[in-house]
Amino acid sequence: MQNEMQQNITLKKPRRRIKLPIVIGAVVGALVLLYITFVFVNIPFVRTLRDLYIETAMTTADHQWLATAFIPGSIIDDVMAKRVSNPDIIGGLDTEPDAKESEPSPETKPDESTPSVTEPAQTEEPADDEPTVTADNIFRLSLEAGDLDYAGNVIQTYDKEQGLVISHIDNGSYKGYVMLVDDPSRVYLAPTLYKNEEGMRIRAMLAEYDAIAGINASGFNDPNDAGHGGDVIGLSCSSGEYWGTYLNYYGSVVFTEDDKLVVGNLRIWREHNIRDGIQFGPVLVANGKAQVEGSAGWGVQPRTAIGQREDGVVIMLVIDGRNLAWSLGCTVGDLAEIMLDYGAVNASCCDGGSSTVLAYDGVVINKNSSLNPAYGRRLPNAFLVKKKTVSESE
Repeated sequence: MQNEMQQNITLKKPRRRIKLPIVIGAVVGALVLLYITFVFVNIPFVRTLRDLYIETAMTTADHQWLATAFIPGSIIDDVMAKRVSNPDIIGGLDTEPDAKESEPSPETKPDESTPSVTEPAQTEEPADDEPTVTADNIFRLSLEAGDLDYAGNVIQTYDKEQGLVISHIDNGSYKGYVMLVDDPSRVYLAPTLYKNEEGMRIRAMLAEYDAIAGINASGFNDPNDAGHGGDVIGLSCSSGEYWGTYLNYYGSVVFTEDDKLVVGNLRIWREHNIRDGIQFGPVLVANGKAQVEGSAGWGVQPRTAIGQREDGVVIMLVIDGRNLAWSLGCTVGDLAEIMLDYGAVNASCCDGGSSTVLAYDGVVINKNSSLNPAYGRRLPNAFLVKKKTVSESE
């Protein structure tokens, strides 16, 4: 018996232990393979993800290192060279720019490009089941809050007294809000009271200017995400008063004296009866046609945009981002599609990122990615909506 037990013990083989260096080597090898595949392999699916990652990182102010830290500069340059800036697009201009526009106005810098005008799109007849547009129903809505609007999004607020409709957008990968304003003459650009020093948060702007609603507008110098919002980027105009310097690489997003939104390469503002506007881009829709598709080199970000329907209704749009539990952000192509869903004939981006904000009746309603979401960032200016008086709303 004892011999049998000893024989059994002898037959048992000792367990082999996996050595730690082998485990580390396998992990490192897998990471290297993953890196090579992601950065250098040009399989369409992989390339699309890589390019989108690079675009998203490189279109931030202070997080470009997420790409530059491990992706070769030559690859980054190739990807970013494809970014669409549509510098020659003009939407909403009634007449072609004067051929004599060779000298920029005093607040501008020279521009070597010559703007061209896209032919206006043909206006389609409304569908038979689409609500008729009347003076009392300019939004084409016969519904109330909680129902779907004509673009298929849930109406969150229908303020008939103030002529506003706010709908919630939920695409699955991104969420945001769209606001329709019945009268374009009520939309204007409000600047900070402390130009070149400090911006104002949008709730403070609503209170200061006695406005009912608004979105962020111009970009501003923002080193290390610590900018104070007082140093505007590009040219801006508030009730005919100019601030900033014209930049050739930004388009124009302006309202004329006849309350028409003009977007794109509009060089000499003083010759086009501009009352309010900013410089930003890219152009999303011009004369009824989308000007961007997909990421167009701009990645996935929180975004703000403004547009206008043929009947004058102004469309203000914000998409939240940088929040895995809520919304990742969207592409500029997504913005263009949403604008077209709401009937925009002209539309353009405003500043985005952590500045993206929409406020209504004294409250910030979107989940922005700023450090203080209930107030948003300090801004150099904002597109605001004037309150209607009692007599106006009756």
